[in-house]
Amino acid sequence: MRNNLFIFKLLLSFSLCLYATLGKAQHEFEFQHHDQIRLKPHFRILEDKDNLYHPEALFANPHQFQKIDQFKPSENDHAFWLLTTFKAGANTEAIVSFRHLTFAELYFRADTPNAPLSHRKAGAFRPLNKIHSTDSRFHFSIDLAKDVTYQLLIKSTHVKKYEPIFDFQLNNKNDFLAAKTKSEFIDFWLQGASVLLILYVLLSWLSTKYRPYLWLALFASGFYLYDIALNRYLIDWFFPNHPQSSWLSIQTFLHIGLLGLFLLIIDSWNLKAKNQQLYKYGKVLIVAIILLSITSFIINYLTLNYNLTTKINILFSFIPITYATYTVCKLWKQLDKQERYLAYGLALYFSATLFFNITISIWGEKLYLLTPIASKVISISVVLLFLTGLNARLRQNEKDKLHYLNELNLLQKHQNEILERNVTVRTEELNQRNERIETLMNELNHRVKNNLQLLYSLNSLQLSSVIEPSTLHVLKDNIARIKAMMLVNDSLNPLIDATPHSKSLKEFISEIAAHSKRMFLDKQNVEIDLAIDEDLILDSKTGLSLGLIVSELITNSFKHAFAAHQSPKIHISISSKIENWVLSYSDNGVGITNATNNGFGISLINDLTRQLKGNVKLTDHNGLNYTFNFPK
Repeated sequence: MRNNLFIFKLLLSFSLCLYATLGKAQHEFEFQHHDQIRLKPHFRILEDKDNLYHPEALFANPHQFQKIDQFKPSENDHAFWLLTTFKAGANTEAIVSFRHLTFAELYFRADTPNAPLSHRKAGAFRPLNKIHSTDSRFHFSIDLAKDVTYQLLIKSTHVKKYEPIFDFQLNNKNDFLAAKTKSEFIDFWLQGASVLLILYVLLSWLSTKYRPYLWLALFASGFYLYDIALNRYLIDWFFPNHPQSSWLSIQTFLHIGLLGLFLLIIDSWNLKAKNQQLYKYGKVLIVAIILLSITSFIINYLTLNYNLTTKINILFSFIPITYATYTVCKLWKQLDKQERYLAYGLALYFSATLFFNITISIWGEKLYLLTPIASKVISISVVLLFLTGLNARLRQNEKDKLHYLNELNLLQKHQNEILERNVTVRTEELNQRNERIETLMNELNHRVKNNLQLLYSLNSLQLSSVIEPSTLHVLKDNIARIKAMMLVNDSLNPLIDATPHSKSLKEFISEIAAHSKRMFLDKQNVEIDLAIDEDLILDSKTGLSLGLIVSELITNSFKHAFAAHQSPKIHISISSKIENWVLSYSDNGVGITNATNNGFGISLINDLTRQLKGNVKLTDHNGLNYTFNFPK
């Protein structure tokens, strides 16, 4: 019995050793110095649903793993253990690289007794301070010795809920770094081109204030940020220890670019004027993009289900594609040559979008290996097409502006010619009318002058036949008044006023005074003293009233003031103040009597003073003294 039990144990141990040996023989491979080996075919896999396994136990029990080509995960976000064994063909530094996993842990040791176990951490969501200095977020660096067999165990977790992609590769370090440098050079060149385009578009907007440039800059900036975030540069530059924050922004940047695209369509094609219905749909679509961005961000933040939001965005993408296609078909005949460049850009962009959506739906996250470079090339091409259209539109606008400006100048010139002709004709009409008016005024003035002269002559002829003194005085008063009117008509007529032969106020008053002296030759010789500035000139309306006032005052003095005076004298002064005229009249006669105070002449003087809106002050001291104030 004991012998049978011993034989059974011996056979069991031999079987296990044989199984392990066969497993090694089947999955072990040799790595040479310049090899680039895809590790997936060499992996065996174990799904860790509850995160229970330990690396030491797994190294000791490789029979728990199964072939990877027969494996189907129960849940995409479970942890998966990947095991392989290989032999180094030379002393070298090697790189174990991958692309997409959010968390990856590497356990590595030589397949020899008591060999130390190396443990490293990496992954898209792994903070930089948790990663070894020789590694990066997406590769591990390992040292290999010639002819030594190594065991490689990787724990991978992909919490974004995409189907896990075990795209691990084993490369020589120098070859890996050379390929990485080349890829980054191409990537940075494309990024530089994108930045220059964005700066050019922004400068174009600042210099022209043409709003479509702003939307084009928003489109280009959104896709530029999407590219650098997808390429992990945004994580390493700004969120090295909080990478998940950067991953949350990737889809938001894509939505910003899409938002700029449809604002560009609406504004550049002026949908509001061309088609109100398309304009309303466009505004609804913009609101839908904003809501989609917010929803995607919340889902990714709360559940980390990037796979779900990707599917939602793929389904949603058919809405803007349909809207853009319908808009182009509806407006194609209304679009000019420049505006059609935008349609060409839309065709390129949405064709690429359809291609990526279909391939992502089929191959999943694998396509993101090509997306960054392809999206840069496509976005640059689309921006160049849009930019060509906008620049052509601005040039056409400038040409139209110059054309319309020339048309306007010609129209203005024509209008000026018409206006000049009308002004010339109107001027000739006015000149003719003025000549007729001047002729009529001269005729009128001539008739008035003749009539006044006739009245003056008739009254003068009656002087010799009048014996009664009172009648004679009345007749002489009337003759003096008529003479004053004649002087006003001759000297202060409006038609004569403007001529250089107009008489001054002093000359006008002098003639009135001289005529009054001649009318009263039978009286004593009266001295009349005038103190009037020769530069003073009054208009005809004021001159007539002023002449009648002076004539009445002189007549009254001759009639009543100097009956028994030995040296009669009259003083007249007119001066100009700041706000008024001042007329002073005085004689050295007998002063106020009933005759001088209540006669017709005094009433006439008061009425004329009121007509000139002036006032008069009378004093009786050594004769009569009148002071008149007339406003200017």
